[in-house]
Amino acid sequence: MSESRSAVTGDVQASVPDVQLGLTRAGVTGVQKAIRIRHEGREKTFAATVSCTVDLDPGQKGVHMSRFPEIFGEAVDEVVIGEAFLVETLAEHIAAHIVERQHALRAEVRIEAQYPLERRTPVTQLRTQEIVTLIGIAAASPTSVRRVVGVEAWGINACPCAQGLVRGAAAERLLEAGFGDGDVDRILELVPLATHNQRGRGTLLVGTDAGINAEHLVAIVDRSMSSPVFELLKRPD
Repeated sequence: MSESRSAVTGDVQASVPDVQLGLTRAGVTGVQKAIRIRHEGREKTFAATVSCTVDLDPGQKGVHMSRFPEIFGEAVDEVVIGEAFLVETLAEHIAAHIVERQHALRAEVRIEAQYPLERRTPVTQLRTQEIVTLIGIAAASPTSVRRVVGVEAWGINACPCAQGLVRGAAAERLLEAGFGDGDVDRILELVPLATHNQRGRGTLLVGTDAGINAEHLVAIVDRSMSSPVFELLKRPD
């Protein structure tokens, strides 16, 4: 009986499996955490979603899934972020922490934090806020770490499909009315073509070890839209 109880209460996850096939991307997703970022002498708290997966050695049966949130909490509490937007630094720290604690071959961490940006409406120039998502991704092994920083932001896009249909129909009617091909092209270049708007979400991810201001990435996403919903407030770098 004692041997049976010992077998049941042993560390099953750390035991050698009968079939030594390494598990990949075992982990948890969607863990809600509050993270602290210090910027311009002030500490701010943001709601964040943390996900983590690990690749296991073939000689390891599993991981302690219930300990992942505990590891997240330890890593968040230990890290002091001295500048804004370094969510990728926290992801890097958590990934390295989990590799060590779980004896994994590789760990990947993704953090998405909701961040309010001060903006102005484009016409009336009223102050307002827009929520953007800061993204930090890190992949760690026992010997190295690689990281990615990124953002998600919203904007307005003009539908190119509808605009193409309007252009084709207008060209046909102009040709039927007796305009030449050259005149039709010139007219369509001068006259705005109707279309419909659609709200779009842009995502930009950059793999680098350099520090990147996330507001600059948001500005790039904004410029990729047909028309940004708001304009970023001008701040000195």
